[in-house]
Amino acid sequence: MAARRTSRLPITRRRAGTGFFYLEGSRSVKDPRLLERIRKLSIPPAWQQVQIAASSRAKVQARGIDAAGRTQMIYHPEFRDRQDAAKFDRLPAFGRALPNLRRQLMRDLRRGSSDKNKVTAAVIMLLDLHLLRIGTHAYSHANESFGAASLRSKHLAVQGHCATLDFPGKSGQEQHVKIRSRRLVKVLAELRDQPGYEIFRYLDEDGKSRLLQPSQINQYLAEHLDGDFTAKDFRTWGGSLAAFEALLEAPASAMAAEDATNLRKLAVEQAARKLGNTPEIAAGSYIDPRVLALAEDPGKLSSLRRSKSQLKTKNHLDPASRCMLRFLERTG
Repeated sequence: MAARRTSRLPITRRRAGTGFFYLEGSRSVKDPRLLERIRKLSIPPAWQQVQIAASSRAKVQARGIDAAGRTQMIYHPEFRDRQDAAKFDRLPAFGRALPNLRRQLMRDLRRGSSDKNKVTAAVIMLLDLHLLRIGTHAYSHANESFGAASLRSKHLAVQGHCATLDFPGKSGQEQHVKIRSRRLVKVLAELRDQPGYEIFRYLDEDGKSRLLQPSQINQYLAEHLDGDFTAKDFRTWGGSLAAFEALLEAPASAMAAEDATNLRKLAVEQAARKLGNTPEIAAGSYIDPRVLALAEDPGKLSSLRRSKSQLKTKNHLDPASRCMLRFLERTG
């Protein structure tokens, strides 16, 4: 039965010693089936101001405030499944929208002053080329972990036409990123030399230095990507592409049907390295299932490998990107 679209969360959580009890209004929740459903939600103990749905079919099953002060949700599994499907369904449209965005990024990176558009373009280049998370300043201050928008000068080293970023990412995972785009490296070096800890500051119309906000990055994407996309879509596209390339570049001897498990493992591990995630998270959140299914279809892989060999970089998409885009468009 479909999840109900209701936001009513009448049940609250209260701490009792080392555990919790639950109230609906002023009455204590005693129903064993309801308590068992709440237990299975696995609401993190650290969450504050926890509210829980009375119905097992509500879209939002629980809501709370995490240790970083962010509102978090636990959704009904059916809703999560629909969201995951929609995320991958829009990948072809995202691939088709990338060329226009990339042209705009290059134009803005050539701007003379470090205005908002130029600085925003530099952040988005990091999302596009290196699949960084966007990050927020509040989360960085609270957790000492960083995303693209919250990077600081101490994380950046520039040597000639190359640069490296070394910083703790989400969950404390150390990230090491090599940047070889000369245009991007030049802009990063300019920004690093500005006053302030954070790299991504821009000069407003009055010449005052302002800290770039994630909302401004998503606004830029809304203006220059033809579709309802956000910074997260870069990681979905990039993770899928990394797995796709790994499958096409695997030796022919590994493409036999009986090697499907190892081939899939190879693709997931390559995507995980590119994303800076564990293989489990990469496979579950960032790689299109249609791409992973290719591991079990050696005939299709051989056909795609031949197709890729006949393609050239065009319209800001390399051969692998063009090949994956065609594949996704045809598989629907």
